[in-house]
Amino acid sequence: MSTTPQTYLFSPTSHAHLTPYIAALHASCITQDHLSTSPFLPPLTNEKLLPWWRERIAEATRGDRLIILLLPETAPHTKPSGTDLRGLAMAKLSQSETGSFRARIDALLVDRRFRRQGGGRSLVAAVEYEAARRGRTLLLADAETGSVAEEAFKKFGYVEIGKVPGFSRAVESVGIGRPGVVNKKGETFFYKEITGGSSTTTAT
Repeated sequence: MSTTPQTYLFSPTSHAHLTPYIAALHASCITQDHLSTSPFLPPLTNEKLLPWWRERIAEATRGDRLIILLLPETAPHTKPSGTDLRGLAMAKLSQSETGSFRARIDALLVDRRFRRQGGGRSLVAAVEYEAARRGRTLLLADAETGSVAEEAFKKFGYVEIGKVPGFSRAVESVGIGRPGVVNKKGETFFYKEITGGSSTTTAT
């Protein structure tokens, strides 16, 4: 199997078996990056994460959400293994009549082993492409102030709206074997107007 990274639009048929690995990636990013944009605080358990991700997948199946996976390029009709998962991006498509042109990126997760290889940019570009295909021309996003994700959205052409201090709680580690400290983190909000374009996203 080639190790070339490729973005794939989540398909229940092809990718539902990856759900535990998606939850594990999410948990890893929460723990290692101290994400304040996550809805969860440690301790993280399958009882917390798996039902939450099944709900997100149900939304994607209904057409209310986009989930994009970053995986090695696979042969046609070949299901990826769980260890192939390198990253994920997700966007909620507005279902309101007055906001049917909007979508909000609410997750951008990349395995630390595969960062600084263009995966984050590929995931966001795929979200933009798929959102535009569905008539969404305004994308919203937010990221923890001072984080790598904040800088990434700026590089991807997102316009900063403003910052809200003390927006979310996150656990920061204070040393090996010592309990983490819960602190409030600021959040930076962005928007980007899009018109569609090319993408390497593959629907399987």
